[in-house]
Amino acid sequence: MEKIRLSLLSLAVILTVGCSHNRVNKNTTTFSNGTANESPATQPTVGATTPPADNQLITQPGQPLPAAPSVNKSLPRFGFIFSGGGAKAWAHIGVLKELQKMKWPTHAVAGFEWGAVVAAVYAQNLSANEVEWEMSKLKDFDKANNFVKSVFDKKSTAELKVPFVCPSLNISKQSYFLLNRGQLDQLIPFCIAQPPLTAVHAQSVAVMSDVDGLAQFLRSTGANKIILVNVMASQNAPRAFVKDFESAENILWAQSAALMNRKPSGVDDVIQINLDDYGIKDLDRRRDLIAKGAELSYNQIKKLATKYGL
Repeated sequence: MEKIRLSLLSLAVILTVGCSHNRVNKNTTTFSNGTANESPATQPTVGATTPPADNQLITQPGQPLPAAPSVNKSLPRFGFIFSGGGAKAWAHIGVLKELQKMKWPTHAVAGFEWGAVVAAVYAQNLSANEVEWEMSKLKDFDKANNFVKSVFDKKSTAELKVPFVCPSLNISKQSYFLLNRGQLDQLIPFCIAQPPLTAVHAQSVAVMSDVDGLAQFLRSTGANKIILVNVMASQNAPRAFVKDFESAENILWAQSAALMNRKPSGVDDVIQINLDDYGIKDLDRRRDLIAKGAELSYNQIKKLATKYGL
């Protein structure tokens, strides 16, 4: 009987020690140095029955970490159309500077009248500073041909970094052309001739308003978002573009400005630059125009950058 009692007592001791050992294991975490430390009561143990939090990663010793998931971000392919405006076209340079600061990708460019010159120079190396440098060479609209020769001599559309196009109207043939191939010094005069600033060239003048035609061309190059930069925007009653308010020349410029002031067909967005205080002949104010273009476009470009995920 005494032996049986001792046996039962030994069994009870063994069971008591085992249960105590199990309780300790439930509240400890084993670290890499092999020592056991008591876990805080508020820190749950990640185990087979407890899923890891989103920011936790469980791997076996020696197992390489999985590669981070790749992000396939497809940016829009932007085509930019630069409006005409005579001296006001220098404001485009300020807009380009802001686009460049925010690293907007450019797929193709087009331009009306002197906006065509901005587009063509920009297409050469996608540098706003280069556009400013080249455009500074024009001293007088009467010497536009000399300017074009100095800037575009021996330069071809085939050498441009992005596609370029500008429109021209042949008066005698009553035919409209989109010019995008050939030597730039020969092509550009057809696209900028517009009285009273620049004389008719080979019976041809600039087209000032066919935004939809340029937009279609830019889309044919692969651009899928078309942005019009309009430096002829107006909020107040604008001054006459030329002295004779009722002249055919002023009516033509006013018509072009009116078409640009609303969102034309074919474009996705418009950057509107209000330059009511400047005239189409104000070359002596080009620095102010560049600064004004940057100032007035900044918030618009920033908003569009958010819209397109840039």
